[in-house]
Amino acid sequence: MKRLILGLLTLLSISTAFAAEGTSEAVPSSITIGVIPGGNPENLREQGLALAKELQAKLNIPVNIYVSKNYVGLIEAMKTKKVDFAFFSSSTYVFAEQQAQAKVLLKKVWHEPYYYSMIITPQRSGIKSLKALKGKKVAFVDDKSSSGYLYPQVALRKEGLSDTDFKEAVFTGNHQASIQFLEAKKVDAAAVFSDDEKGLQGAWEKFGTDKKAKYRILWKSAPIPNDPFCVRQDFYDAYPKTTHTLMFALIDILEQNRNKDTYSEILGSRDLMPATSKQYDPVREMVKALNIELKP
Repeated sequence: MKRLILGLLTLLSISTAFAAEGTSEAVPSSITIGVIPGGNPENLREQGLALAKELQAKLNIPVNIYVSKNYVGLIEAMKTKKVDFAFFSSSTYVFAEQQAQAKVLLKKVWHEPYYYSMIITPQRSGIKSLKALKGKKVAFVDDKSSSGYLYPQVALRKEGLSDTDFKEAVFTGNHQASIQFLEAKKVDAAAVFSDDEKGLQGAWEKFGTDKKAKYRILWKSAPIPNDPFCVRQDFYDAYPKTTHTLMFALIDILEQNRNKDTYSEILGSRDLMPATSKQYDPVREMVKALNIELKP
C-alpha cells in the first residue's frame, strides 16, 4: 500500500510488511531514508515512492522515504532517529556528522565525482562582476546549501559583500525555484549548482524553461565533493549487514536501470561510489572559515 503524508515534513511510505530471512544478526523492523528537495520536489516524491518499493523487494524489509522541508530538518530527523539513512548535501553532512553521528557510506556521481557552485546572471542584466551585485536581488537556495549559499558566501566576502549589501537576499528552498526566480525576473542573479566546470550541466540547463535564455557565469567555485549517502552510526553498529546490503542494493539499482534519469533526483545520474569522511575535509575547512553554526 502506498501512502503519501504531506506537511512540513513529508513521509513517503511503502508499507507492505516483510520479514528478512537468512541473516544471523538482528533485522530492523523498517528502514527510513531521508532526502532533501534540492531539485524538483514533485519528481523527488514520485521517485522516492518507486525507489522505496524497489529497495523493499530486494531487502524484504519495509522501506520509507522521508522528504525534509529543509537541510536542518533532515539533520534533526537523523538526530531524533526518524531516519536511519540520508542523502545529505556536502555541507549538511559536515553538520550531521557533528550533531547526529552521521557516517558516510557512498557519494553520488552525476558527470564527475565533484560538482561546482556558480553565481549566474542573465546576459541582458549587464552585471559583469560580483561587486556589481551590490544593491541587487540575489537568489540563494538554503543557508546550509553548499553550492546554493555557503561556497558563494566565501567568494562574496572576499569581495567585501554580505547579504545586507543586496537589495534582497531570497532563499528559494531548491535550485529549480532559484532558476524560476531568475526567469521571472524576480531576482538579478542566483547561486546554483553545476555538474561540470564549464556550466554545460548547470541548474539553469536542467531546470530552465526558457531555452533561449542566456546566462553569464560571474563566479565558479573550486570542485565540491558530491552529495554523500550516510547512515546513523548507532544504526550501523546494530545492523552492519543490513547497512551493507542496502548500499549494494542502491548501487545495483542505479547500474541496472537503463534509464539513468529514473532516480536521478535521489541517486544522481551516473554512479554511486564509496566515500570516506576525509574526502569532505575541504567542506569542513569552508564551514570553519565562515564560522557557521547549526541553527534550527
